[in-house]
Amino acid sequence: MIHALGIANYRSLQALTVRMGSLNVVTGPNGSGKSNFYKALRLLANCAQGNVISALAQEGGLQSTLWAGPETTTAAQQRGETPIQGTTRREALRLKLGFAGATFGYTISLGLPVPGQTLFNRDPVIKRECIFAGDYYRAAKALVDREGPVVKVRSGRSWTVVEQ
Repeated sequence: MIHALGIANYRSLQALTVRMGSLNVVTGPNGSGKSNFYKALRLLANCAQGNVISALAQEGGLQSTLWAGPETTTAAQQRGETPIQGTTRREALRLKLGFAGATFGYTISLGLPVPGQTLFNRDPVIKRECIFAGDYYRAAKALVDREGPVVKVRSGRSWTVVEQ
């Protein structure tokens, strides 16, 4: 059973971690992000099926799914006292999805390629994927870690690099 879900920078969901139980009900007013929560779950399911890149293309590309708000929000914005408006980005934004169960967890980070390294500068790429032991991620619990083309597999206390 999935114990927790994490979603960051997906549409209206800037950062969301949800503890899951045996029965979960999602409620809220219109425009609160319920549909985006379900869409993010579908995208996470597409990761498991190896279809995450084509699923993002069907949603209009990575740029159309990313959080469009500011890089940081003020306390007043978080309380709903002042509006949250978009801004020019200073840093690259990553779409992050993940889940954790009692035994294993999975995280994925998606972004755009480094300019000049490909002719397809708007196509999303998997920046990092990780499978970890337990119900939350920390480096010591990582079992498999993929960053770009490099895949590392934990073997005891050391890592083995798997050639791609």
